Amino acid sequence: METLPWYKEYKVLGIPKTFKPYPDKPVYDILEIAAKKYKNNGLLQKDYFISYPQLLEYVNRLASRLQSFGLIKNDIIATILPTSTEFIIADYAISKAGLIHLPCSSLEPAEALEHKFKEGKPKAIICTSNDIKIVTHLIKKTSVRAIIIADTRTSNFVPTIDTNKIKIPSSSIYELYSLIQNSSGNINPVPINVETDIETLIFTGGTTGIPKGCMLTHRNIYANCIQNLHALGAGGLTFKGAISVILGLPFFHTYGHCLMHTMMLFGFNIIIINDPRDTKSMVENIKKHYPVMQIGVPAQFMKLAKEDLSGIGIIGLSGSAPLSESTQEEFEKRSNSGIMEGYGLSEMSPVTHLNPSVIYRILGGRFGVRLVSLLSSIPGNSYLTNQLFRLIGTRNFGWIFTKIISYRMKKTSQKPGKKSVEKRRTIGVPFPDTEVRFLDFETGNILTIDDMLAGKRAEMLLKGPQRMLGYWPKPDSGCDAEGFIHTGDIVQIDSNGYFYIVDRSKDMINVSGFKVYSKEIDDIAGEHPHVEAAATVGIPNPEKEGSEVVVLFVQLYPQYKNKTKEQDILKYLQSKVAKYAVPKFIQLVDELPRTAVEKVDKKILRQMAIDHFLLSKKKAKIKTK
Repeated sequence: METLPWYKEYKVLGIPKTFKPYPDKPVYDILEIAAKKYKNNGLLQKDYFISYPQLLEYVNRLASRLQSFGLIKNDIIATILPTSTEFIIADYAISKAGLIHLPCSSLEPAEALEHKFKEGKPKAIICTSNDIKIVTHLIKKTSVRAIIIADTRTSNFVPTIDTNKIKIPSSSIYELYSLIQNSSGNINPVPINVETDIETLIFTGGTTGIPKGCMLTHRNIYANCIQNLHALGAGGLTFKGAISVILGLPFFHTYGHCLMHTMMLFGFNIIIINDPRDTKSMVENIKKHYPVMQIGVPAQFMKLAKEDLSGIGIIGLSGSAPLSESTQEEFEKRSNSGIMEGYGLSEMSPVTHLNPSVIYRILGGRFGVRLVSLLSSIPGNSYLTNQLFRLIGTRNFGWIFTKIISYRMKKTSQKPGKKSVEKRRTIGVPFPDTEVRFLDFETGNILTIDDMLAGKRAEMLLKGPQRMLGYWPKPDSGCDAEGFIHTGDIVQIDSNGYFYIVDRSKDMINVSGFKVYSKEIDDIAGEHPHVEAAATVGIPNPEKEGSEVVVLFVQLYPQYKNKTKEQDILKYLQSKVAKYAVPKFIQLVDELPRTAVEKVDKKILRQMAIDHFLLSKKKAKIKTK
C-alpha cells in the first residue's frame, strides 16, 4: 500500500488505513443497531423525546403503510419537511419499504422544487400542513398517489390535523401519526443490493449551475457513516451512547442527512433544532443538556459566538461552507470551545475530509492523542471505558467533559510567539479509503504526491466507497473514465497531509492572465477586525476582453456599521495582497446572501456585481486606480 502523508495522522489517532470490507447492510440497519444497543437514548425535539426502540416501531409501522399504498421497490417518495423527528421517521420508513427518498425543503426556490419533482416524479409526498399550497402546485404534472401530513411534534401530544378539510385532486390525504397508530407494522421484506440500490436521491445545491440528482446507494451512505464514526480517533469510539449532540442542520441537505445517520450509528442522544436559524434554541439546549458536540455550518457558529456561552466547552463540527479563522477565534473566545472543519460534496455522500487537530489541544497534543489511542487498543479497555461513561449518563458525563474541554481550550489558547498544535484554515485529512488525485488546472496533467508536497496547487479529484452511483438517472455519470469526481476545488497540502482549499476553479478570477484566488481574498478581508464576513467574485472587464474585475462584498460587525467605510477596507487590502488582486470595487452590505443551507451565495453576488458595477449608470463607490 502506498505511503501517504496523512497516514501519520491515522497512526496518531489510532484509526486504520482501511475499513474494508464494509457491511452489506441497508441504511435502515443503523436504526436497528441503535434500538438494540442504545435503548435509553433517542431523539429530543423541544419537549418531545422518543427512544430508539420507539422510533424503530414507528418506522416499521409507517413502512408497512407505505407498502399498502401499492408502492413498489424504487418508487420515489418526496419529503418537504423541516429538520425534525418526522423527517427521520420518514427517511428510515422510506428506506425500509424499499423506496427512494427525495428530500426537499420549503426554503428552496420554487424553480428548484419544480426541477426536483420534474426529474424525480415522486409517487407520494410527506410534508407539513403549512406546505400544502406548495405541494398542490408541484403535483400538477406528476402522478402522486398519497400525501401524508407530518406536522412537527413538540410534546407528548400528537398534532391534530383534520385531513378532510384538505382537498387535492387525484390524491389521498393522510396524517402521519394516524397512519402509524393504525398500522400493523408488518413489512414485506424487500431485497436490497447495497451497491446499486438507491437510498436517497439528493440534489446538489445548484449554486454553480442546474441542480443534479446524486444517486446515493445504501453502500455509499453506510460507508460514509463508518468513516465519520472513526473521525475522532480510537478514543472517540468510547463515547458511543454516552453523550448528546446538537443537530441544527437542514436534513434535506446532504451534510445534515449524513450526520443524522452517523450520530445515530454512534448511539448518541440527538437534540434536534427544527429551524437552523434558531440560535436561541441552540443556546438553551446547550445550557440545559450539556451536549459535547454541536454539528453546524459557519453561519451558525458566527451567530453562537455572539451569545453568552462562557465556560460552556463544546466541540463544534463545521461543514458545508468555508470556516473563517475569525469565526473560530470568536467562538473560542466566547465559549472556550473549538471547531473542527470538515469537507465534502453531495457526490461523495458527502464527507471526505476532517480536521481533527482541535482534539490534539484537548488531549494534550499529538503525544496525548497517541497515548489515548494506544490505551484504547488494549483488549477490553475501550469497552470498559465506554460502559463507565454510559453509566454516568449523557447529561452528567456531558457536564463533566464540557468542563474539561473548556479548561483545556482556555489553557492552550494561543500565546504570542507560541505555536499551537491546532491547525486552522484547513479541511484536514482524507478519510480512510478515500482516494485522491491531483489535476494540474493549467496543463491537465496528473500531479504526484511529491509535486503537491513541494508546494504545487491542483484541482482535487475524489473517489471512494462513499462516491455516488452517478447523476440521476445514469449510473457513472458525473465521474471521469476512472471513476473520480472532479470537485472543482483547488487545493494544496502540507507535510502531514492536511488539505487547504485555495479556491473553487469556478470562483478563481483571471485578471489580465494573473490568477486571483477569491477565497484567499475572502480570508484576508475577514481578518480585518471590523469585518464579520467577506465574499469575493469576478465579473467581466468591459475594457479588456478575456479579463475579469475583482469585486468584494463586505458584511461588517454591527458595531462598525456606518463607521467603517469601503476606503478603510481597500487601504487594508492594498497592504496585504498583490496589486492585481486588489478589488476594483468594494460594496458594504447589511448581510451577505445565503442559500437554504447558509452558504454564501456567490451566484447572487456575481449578478449583483454585474448589475451594480457594470450595468448601472451610477458610479461605483470605490474605484481604484
